[in-house]
Formats: sequence, C-alpha cells, structure tokens
Amino acid sequence: MRNDRELEKIAFKIVGETAGYLRDLYGIEELSRVVGKGASGDTTRRIDALAEEYAIDLLKNTGLDLLVVSEERGIVELSSNPSLIALMDPLDGSLNYTLGIPAVSVSLVFYKVSDPVLTKGISGAVANVFLREIISFDAEHVYINKRLIESYHASGSGIAVIYTKDPGIFRKIHLFMKNTYPWSTRLRVLGSAALESSYAGIGRIDLFFHNTGRLRNLDVAGGINVARRLGAIATDLEGEGLERYRADRIDFLESLVIGGKEVLGVKDYINH
Repeated sequence: MRNDRELEKIAFKIVGETAGYLRDLYGIEELSRVVGKGASGDTTRRIDALAEEYAIDLLKNTGLDLLVVSEERGIVELSSNPSLIALMDPLDGSLNYTLGIPAVSVSLVFYKVSDPVLTKGISGAVANVFLREIISFDAEHVYINKRLIESYHASGSGIAVIYTKDPGIFRKIHLFMKNTYPWSTRLRVLGSAALESSYAGIGRIDLFFHNTGRLRNLDVAGGINVARRLGAIATDLEGEGLERYRADRIDFLESLVIGGKEVLGVKDYINH
C-alpha cells in the first residue's frame, strides 16, 4: 500500500487533471442536459457523468487496489481485493458549472478499507476548478498548491455558509455571529459544499453550517479532514460526533458545523 505522502500526490494530481478537463469542456451547452439521477439521488447532468468517467479512468491508471465511492455510479470496484477507498465527487457544483458561476470543485479522499470512518481519511485533495487552487492533505499536514499550512487561521471574513430548510435558522445564526465575532456578518451560500467546507477548515470562512439531513459524505470528507488536521472544529449538532459516518458507501450527514473553536457555541443558539 502507498504511504500517505504518496497518496496525497496522487490525489493532488487526479483532482488537478479532472479540474483541467472540466475547464476544457466549459461552455459546451449540451453538457448541461439532465440525463437521469445518480446513486446519491441527485440530478445527473451529462457533465457529471463525463467528469466521473474521466476521474475513474485516472484512478484505474494509478495501479491502486481501489473501491471507488462516487456520486453518480455509487460503488465501483477497481480491484477484486481492494485495500483503499477513494471517496470522490468529480464535480461538486454542477449547476454552478452549467450556469457559469465559478464556485465548482473536485474532491477526492483516500481511506483504508479496514477503517472506513469518515473522519479518518489518509490523504486527499479538493480543487477549485476555476481558481486553479488545490487544498490537499496527508496524514498530518495540509497544503494549498503544495504550500504548507501550519494551523487554522481565522481570516475575519465574517462569512457564514448556511444550508438549511428552516428559515428561522438564518436569524439564529446571524445572532450567533453578531454576538461571537467582532467583525461584520455576511451570509453566503456558494453552492459547492466540498469547497465551502474546505474553506471553513482552513479559516477563509468562519462558519460552515448544514442541517438539511441530505449532506453527502463525499462532498465534505475533504473539509472535515482538513479541519481536524489544522485544529479546527468539525462536528454535528446532535453531540454524537462524526465517527458514525462511513466512507465505504454514500452516507448522508444529519448536520455538520465547521470552523474555529467558537462555532461550538452555535448549538446553543439553534436549540433556543
């Protein structure tokens, strides 16, 4: 089995090449056509299927014994005896992509088949397709375009990303942000959870909040693992932690909160 540093290099290369492929295809109108539903239940566009096929071909060429878990096809065995899981979303933000909104990402995290716990990624990478930026990690470290990030650092952006079905949550989180941070609050939803959760993990976004019950593991595996390596918070609202979620299948998180230590206080605002 490859070590964590080798797997980081592989993840970096695959998300980078897949992002390049998506840039090359950008603007072809036919690729926005809906062709069905993927294994996760979401709408599949032609570009989703093409990106997944491209990324899986890249994974095949690594020579790794892989079990791939991906958005469109679900579970794909690339070996009769897989030792590693590749939890992947080859195009997170496909609606943004087809509309020309440049918040689009590619995500890939490797796990051991013997330890398929969502929080225990070995290595991985998340690429911002149009910014040409890749946040990657190995067992201990996080990098941005191969530059080492020493620790979590809040940017003071005041940005809270909120995915919820309850309009009242916006008011509660706005109050939490106002009372917790000394800077102005800005509510944002970019439409790419892989990108947003990773930004929250490194500190560009102060709070990533999701409580729809429909958040897929493959979209936030990168952000969760980045946050934990940098000393940021990645938890849920139920107090049960994230260890119950798996990486060897498509799994849905009930809730997720990522940010600095201050975000632990958001639970009190939500529950009142």
